[in-house]
Amino acid sequence: MIAVWGSPSSGKTTTAIKLALEISKAKKNVIVVFDDIFCPSIPVLLPLFDGKAKSIGKVLTSPSMDQKSILENLISPIEDNSNIAFLGYTKGENPLTYAEYTQERATDFLILLKHLTDYVIIDCSSVITESIITLLSLGMADKVIRLTTADFKGVSYFNSMLPLLMDQKFKTDEHIKVISNVKDYQAEEEVNSLIKGRGIYIPYSNEVEKQYIESNLFEDLRTKSGRAYEKVIQKIQEVIS
Repeated sequence: MIAVWGSPSSGKTTTAIKLALEISKAKKNVIVVFDDIFCPSIPVLLPLFDGKAKSIGKVLTSPSMDQKSILENLISPIEDNSNIAFLGYTKGENPLTYAEYTQERATDFLILLKHLTDYVIIDCSSVITESIITLLSLGMADKVIRLTTADFKGVSYFNSMLPLLMDQKFKTDEHIKVISNVKDYQAEEEVNSLIKGRGIYIPYSNEVEKQYIESNLFEDLRTKSGRAYEKVIQKIQEVIS
């Protein structure tokens, strides 16, 4: 189980998808869970997907949550890649769409997921105080990829959020700290020093941003900036393997 967590605009969703694509190249099965009820990711990634036909909300509030209910709500986003599936909130859903669920149910959900696939990638919410799934994932994940933007806003976010994760179960010292969406004029090395990172920098790429805007993140990267981006994703994949 891989939790992708980070400051706002650090590229969590894009990183989760590109990492899933990289893992799937080895014919490993990956379920990507999008845990954002405030701005659901599925309508952004799959704008033609049919509304609320499938949703993580249906799984978490199902009277009999089991592997079958999870499988029924998985979305296959890529026709020629059966190794990747998505699970998240869909068009028009918000915090009041479904009844509240307990921490025990969320724990059972994550355990069921781990038994269903080779890899589970949780695209965590930045608003960790409002998401049971994100908080549990940060404690239960085998690896946590912590993304921060290369600016003081990203540093400020973690100065505020990390004190909420003081319990030993979160193992924050073991997080894979990554500086993300780095632009040429930014001081990524200084930020890396401040957060005591590993010197892993995901460069900004016009091609990747264009793919996100056009809902084409499943496409190959072909430009110089895209290939530079992909190399860092491959490096992260090696670190978590």
